[in-house]
Amino acid sequence: MLTRDSLHDALMELGILARADGKVIDLALYGGSALMLASNFRDTTRDVDAVVSADQSLIDRLAAIVAANRGWPPDWLNDGVRTYLSPNVDGVREHHQLFRSYPNEQEPGLRVFVPTAEYILAMKLVAMRLDPAAGKSDLDDIINLLDVVEVKTPEAAIEFAAAFYPEARISARLQLGLQELWRLKGQRERPDEPPAYLGRSRAAP
Repeated sequence: MLTRDSLHDALMELGILARADGKVIDLALYGGSALMLASNFRDTTRDVDAVVSADQSLIDRLAAIVAANRGWPPDWLNDGVRTYLSPNVDGVREHHQLFRSYPNEQEPGLRVFVPTAEYILAMKLVAMRLDPAAGKSDLDDIINLLDVVEVKTPEAAIEFAAAFYPEARISARLQLGLQELWRLKGQRERPDEPPAYLGRSRAAP
């Protein structure tokens, strides 16, 4: 499991390596790694889902160096999330926000972007799994993001997801999943601290 600090350190190393190579890499993080960096409700992640805007071979080479230096699996930074990207989102400049530059803003080698709360929620909804093997963290992530974005009904969630993934309107799996999710949501105790993503939380009633 990666922690926030260990991921920051690895991204710093990537940025330093890219800078030494005379490059500036734009990298979008998704899933648990984006939530761990940008939210107050994720502390660890199993892997790092990331998509580079250009030159995949360069990021693969630099990520392999970071893995070797840290004793991590060579695929610690992987782009398997590409299959879940919205067809309605064009690159890391749309529906993403710059999280941080590494090693610093003045001399970047790596610019890390994360999805907006709306985009990452839509991604989580269409990828939602309710089986026990999927674990509790993904469902908690969705419930927290629903709170941040203020989507209040299963019907609204379908229309919301359809803005990014048009097939959501006809997905029986999503409809059934949302019914179960809302049942779990109703049983869940409210956290002491409202969920926040990129400094944004549910508006006060």
